Amino acid sequence: MTKLTAGFNPFCLFLLFILMFPDVGNTQPKKLFRIGTGGKTGVYYPIGKLIAQGLTEASKDKDTAATGKRGLTDYIGVAQNSAGSVANLEAIVSGEVEAGLVQADVASRAYKSLGVFSGNKEFESIRAVASLYPEKFQIITRSDAKINSVFDLKGKRISLDEIGSGTLSVMQIILEAHGLSERDLHPVYLKPEFTRDKMISGELQGFVMMAGTPMESALCLSGIGISLVPIQKDIAFNINRRYPYLVPGKVSANVYPGIPETPTIQVYALLVVSSEMDDDLIYQVTSSLWSNHTQTLLHQGHPQGKSIVPESALVGLSIPLHEGAKRFYRELKFLKREIE
Repeated sequence: MTKLTAGFNPFCLFLLFILMFPDVGNTQPKKLFRIGTGGKTGVYYPIGKLIAQGLTEASKDKDTAATGKRGLTDYIGVAQNSAGSVANLEAIVSGEVEAGLVQADVASRAYKSLGVFSGNKEFESIRAVASLYPEKFQIITRSDAKINSVFDLKGKRISLDEIGSGTLSVMQIILEAHGLSERDLHPVYLKPEFTRDKMISGELQGFVMMAGTPMESALCLSGIGISLVPIQKDIAFNINRRYPYLVPGKVSANVYPGIPETPTIQVYALLVVSSEMDDDLIYQVTSSLWSNHTQTLLHQGHPQGKSIVPESALVGLSIPLHEGAKRFYRELKFLKREIE
């Protein structure tokens, strides 16, 4: 085996081939439609992979969920792992990706130039394609740490996700609502995929994540015994009054084996693009997302995919719709009124 071929990924060779050589009867090579997702043990990445697959293949499915129009053509969908919502927004406005999965609260702050986005007007260009599913704020702890409430996190070694992440910004809100701050903990700042060994060894006593359920990074810890810390309903309602995009929710019983239903707060995950993206292209993306083929992939490919349905496409939006997406929903009469 030569040096050139040693370790060469066959998928890369296949992708290179289909990019270099057009389909029969098609004079244009395929283009990439890149989707920023998240860490590989979270939910954004597997959901993003399924959406990318659907966008690539939906042109074969001539009948979408509610129209007879074809889906995305001349593109290959690609899911790219990333640091999450903030990183995805930065990549969208810089043109490094065509779309990204983003927490609705993070999208709202970016659009309004608040928080870590203060003074940065370039994020006014972000637009929504759809709401996908509700993300649950999850505080996963070792059972032997005996952390039964947010107050019990005081003095504990807890990973709060990366600096600048959407999860960290929500955790700061939750701590404030309990009269606490990061300084009351022994915080570290790691993505969940980097917490496994530290949780198993006891170096960490917990980690937090705003994500769909179940998270692989929590499921893989079932052998050591884990708990899910509740955010009580009265606290959740107080948070909602100040931050309308954060709403009371719950993690259902046995999502993680043996853990009962647990109250928390939630926010919707959005599929986000730039306003500069071509209207016809985003119309096709929206059509492909809601095609029968992509819906089947999502519903069969991941437990959270079952929550991604056309009926909730416009629930929890925190930024304006892209004009291409708006046209799609208008044609299907999803819009009961004009969304400005």
